[in-house]
Amino acid sequence: MSDMKAPPATSVWKLAGQGLEVAAAGIGSGDVVSATVGGAKYGVVLLWAIALGAFFKFVLSEGIARFQLATGQTVVEGWSAYLPRWVQYYFVFYLVLWTVAVSAAQATATGLGRANLTGGAVPQSWGAVLHSLVGGVLVWFGGYARFEQVMKLLVGVMGFSILICAVLTLSAPATALQGLLVPTIPDNSGTYVLSLIGGIGGSVTMLSYNYWMREEGMRGAGFLSYVRADVGIAYLFTAIFGLSIMLIANRAFFLPGVTITDAQAVPKMAETLGTILGTFGRVAYSAGFWAAVFASLLGVWQSVPYLYADLYSVMTGATGQAREALTQVTSVPYRRALIFITLVPLPLAFTGSPLVVIVTYTIVGSLFVPFLAATLLYLNNRVAWTAAVPRNHWLTNLLLVGIVALFLAVGSQAAMGALRRAGLL
Repeated sequence: MSDMKAPPATSVWKLAGQGLEVAAAGIGSGDVVSATVGGAKYGVVLLWAIALGAFFKFVLSEGIARFQLATGQTVVEGWSAYLPRWVQYYFVFYLVLWTVAVSAAQATATGLGRANLTGGAVPQSWGAVLHSLVGGVLVWFGGYARFEQVMKLLVGVMGFSILICAVLTLSAPATALQGLLVPTIPDNSGTYVLSLIGGIGGSVTMLSYNYWMREEGMRGAGFLSYVRADVGIAYLFTAIFGLSIMLIANRAFFLPGVTITDAQAVPKMAETLGTILGTFGRVAYSAGFWAAVFASLLGVWQSVPYLYADLYSVMTGATGQAREALTQVTSVPYRRALIFITLVPLPLAFTGSPLVVIVTYTIVGSLFVPFLAATLLYLNNRVAWTAAVPRNHWLTNLLLVGIVALFLAVGSQAAMGALRRAGLL
């Protein structure tokens, strides 16, 4: 772990990486599919929804980081110290379900990315198995430093590839700018708009920043400006990535009047860009998608074991250096969780996720972001802080209240949709 006590004045631009790692971990296949289908259905009029969703995730991530700088505790430790014990049990239940469903989804998405790149030479199922195992090996043997290097490389590939495709397919920039700056909700699109705002930028992966801050030795009020800029860059990147996907979909599907389904979003986009931009377009998009989903997989494989280890430490009553040692990447709880995350997706790559897991995960998982926002309202206003870090501004509190309300609406819609698909409603 680094012994750095204060960031250099120019470190934001030189070293910005932890925030981008959070952003890359949160940008998964779901974000790509949602932005693609949105662009295909509505063109560029919903660009503002992606930007707003990224901003809301910035507010949450900044609050997570500020709490740690002020108290020296992760949010998980804060829940244990200041909230009822049922909160821990709720999060353990949620985390296990989230791990099963999301690890399966991440592995499947990377398998699809590999299949796109190889023209189907590597089947999606075996690509999923390969990426899950490779991700586990990289995290186990590479440590945090190697993980950070690989993530920066993947972020560069996904950002450049998707952005260049967006630039080359950009149509009517004035209309796109209007769609970004002037909120418009087309007829019968309210439910989709809410899901688009809620889906961008991940959920539980936002907690990863706590542990990557510790790996970099970020402690105390001296890091406040750095952290805010780092998180700001992260969610600016998230917004640009999502906006780029929607702009490409506008040119590939909306303007020609092509209708697509969720399942068609990624392969059809690669095929269409091959027609519009030639082989370069198909390969660039396929490489960008693969880099995005593999970065997301690596981010989950590396960060989620921290959460299991942290929960183990607080629930067993470990304190001080003993607790910090338990959350190291070489600790037994961390590595057991890594093995679990790596192996869980393997059978699901061939059989698909069981329906009961999907339904239960959707219902429980839909409550996480409003739960996080509500706990930040308490932790960042009422808990005693030991460092000179500002508490929530009244505007931040207002935004958090709005996030709770918005994401409860998004979550209830997701839960109802899952129950209907299961035939239970």
